[in-house]
Amino acid sequence: MSTKTRRARYLAKNTFIFTLGNIGSKLISFFLLPLYTNCLTTSQYGTVDLITTIATVAVPMITLDIGESLMRFGLDKDADRSQNTQISILILLLSFIITFMFTLLLSRFTNIGKYSSYIFFYMISFAACQVFQSDLRGKELLLHYSLASMLVTFFVAIFNILFLLVFRLGIEGYLLAYGISNFLVAIYCLVVGKGYRSFGFKLITKNRLKEMVSYSFALIPNTFMWWITDSSDRILVTSLIGAAANGIYAVSYKLPTIVSSFASVFNQAWLYSAVRESNSEDESSYNNDILRTLTAWSIIVGLGVLAFTKLFLKFLVTSNYYEAWKYTPFLVIGVVYMTLGTFIGTSYSVHKDSVGFLISGMFGAIINVVLNLLMIKHMGVYGSALATCISYLSVFIFRFFHTQKYLHYRLNNIEFICGSLFLIISSCVMFIDNYLGFLLQILCLLIAVVLFSRDWLPLIKVTLKKIRKR
Repeated sequence: MSTKTRRARYLAKNTFIFTLGNIGSKLISFFLLPLYTNCLTTSQYGTVDLITTIATVAVPMITLDIGESLMRFGLDKDADRSQNTQISILILLLSFIITFMFTLLLSRFTNIGKYSSYIFFYMISFAACQVFQSDLRGKELLLHYSLASMLVTFFVAIFNILFLLVFRLGIEGYLLAYGISNFLVAIYCLVVGKGYRSFGFKLITKNRLKEMVSYSFALIPNTFMWWITDSSDRILVTSLIGAAANGIYAVSYKLPTIVSSFASVFNQAWLYSAVRESNSEDESSYNNDILRTLTAWSIIVGLGVLAFTKLFLKFLVTSNYYEAWKYTPFLVIGVVYMTLGTFIGTSYSVHKDSVGFLISGMFGAIINVVLNLLMIKHMGVYGSALATCISYLSVFIFRFFHTQKYLHYRLNNIEFICGSLFLIISSCVMFIDNYLGFLLQILCLLIAVVLFSRDWLPLIKVTLKKIRKR
């Protein structure tokens, strides 16, 4: 088997496995949107979005982001995975105490304090689920990892229907649904990954504990910076405009997540290939070939989202949320560049350069906060969406130049140049709110599909060939 074929098969296999867990999960979450928008008012939806946003950044900080270390150190050829798991469980147990103190503080000083017990359960189950899913990834039990992702979404759907539609529990029901789902899946991961065999702390050594915590601890500011970049706009929209406006803005995020979900699947799979092919003779050219292909696919998916956003919103949400389409173009463009920036950032993971993650994340966060403060006052929610777009683009540019010390990435190709132009045109045309605008967007999408055929046609041919053989 040639090196090219071996690489393609390994990457394709991992991508397929991650696709099973992520795309299916995201689609189910997407189709739960009508349930949320019908059972929760715009103000309630804005509140739960704020709670989950806070938890998203608080959990990695409280757990020292140890799941990232568990996954990355598990990929080393000489890894002692049982030792890694014991260290992670120790940190996880300590984090439960910190979470209790955090939610106790939350109950006294904020207007979401009345949900503190639900938030506590939500956060500890979320932390446990993340750590034990990372354990599966570090042990390369990727099929079980993908199944765990699907199970989370399946349970969330069942419990949300039960708590929101049947019992009408509102915000409490939403948090309970996620908390119970994460708790059940954490148990599943613990069992299939045999993490329960690592209960106890006999294998822990001071050097390995220090090494893993040092790596993950440096990622905490990066996580916080990305939280600022991804979520500070929603907090500022809530405080400056209101929870109802944030509820609509949160809906506008849903469609761009199709692009980021697609990219997340690929980048998760790519990390394994990047680690395996590190220091190979053709590492640079191989990485650039993959980057070119990812650029084409991301732009095609982004153009598809832009073209059909209004149609989806008409059928999936109530009229109160429909205006969310106005903010989607800025977010889609930003997410496409964030996708490419995430791919380039894989070089940091390969070389265990957590400082690189920190610097690039800090760069994007500062730009995001400054622009949000300046633009929201004058442009409202539009200003927030535009600030997010610019900050994502800034991180992409920063990482492109900063990672040249590891690999020489190239962007002087038709996919990047023409694709960027198509994204801008389609976004502008979207504001022609009639059938002509829709047809022009479809035209942009079709031209891109034809122009980038060298990046998707071979994959279709190989897939069809395999189907015929079977």
